[in-house]
Amino acid sequence: RHADVCTVNNAGVTSEYQTKATDNSSSIEIRPYKDPKAIPAVHSVSVRDVGTEMTPIPSQDPSRTGTPLGSMTPTRSPNCSIPSTPVGGRSTASPGDDNTDDGPYFNRKGGTNEISDDEMRLKTRKEIAALGIQLGKMNIATWASKEELELVSASPSIADLERMKKEYAARAAAYEEAENFKHTARFKKEELKIEAWESLQKAKIESEMKRIEEHAEKLRSEAMAKMAEKLEMTRRLAEEKRASANARMNQQAAKAVHKAELIRQTGRVPGSCILCCSGCFCQH
Repeated sequence: RHADVCTVNNAGVTSEYQTKATDNSSSIEIRPYKDPKAIPAVHSVSVRDVGTEMTPIPSQDPSRTGTPLGSMTPTRSPNCSIPSTPVGGRSTASPGDDNTDDGPYFNRKGGTNEISDDEMRLKTRKEIAALGIQLGKMNIATWASKEELELVSASPSIADLERMKKEYAARAAAYEEAENFKHTARFKKEELKIEAWESLQKAKIESEMKRIEEHAEKLRSEAMAKMAEKLEMTRRLAEEKRASANARMNQQAAKAVHKAELIRQTGRVPGSCILCCSGCFCQH
């Protein structure tokens, strides 16, 4: 068994690919070189059978003589003899690639837009499938085609993107509606609490006003009672004074009658002393 190792420098990313071919089956093993995260891109794999030493071994180095047609490198892939180091400050790439010195992967539109990992893997699988068909190894071609179909089916289409956008929009609308409903319910709950607090405060104020009114009514009734009592006392004093004045008036009238009787009997006006004594006697 013999294995050919081909090192290809693709746009600044160096990867090593090793192809092993046996008499019964063939397999391809891809190993990353230096950078484990770099995505390999197989451009050329040369398989030869040296078990019987019957296959001619053409030189892979460029020569001035013509190369036999059976040993030519496939037209879809660059030659393995391409140097891996950049020449003249530019990285070596395949004839169909339009690369620049600014980054590892570029396209024609933006110049700085990187190729996705799925596109690189899909491109690699296509090249491996084409190489398997050229070599007559259908198991390799079938394996690469299967992986290619899986990658194509895994990549989202425009319809899937539109469906995802609609789903995201519906999810955002549902979230917004749920949030608005939650905020509205919270506002209603707060409004009910405020109304309950307002009713309680009104009840307290009304009860306080009623108590004040009752206290004022009590004070008014007490004041009215005191005023009525004072009026009654004033009335009694007035009656007493009126009776006293009436008694004095009756006394003066009795004195006048007694004096007139004395004058009628004696013909003289009695003195004040006699009047006083007679008055006292009359009183007694």
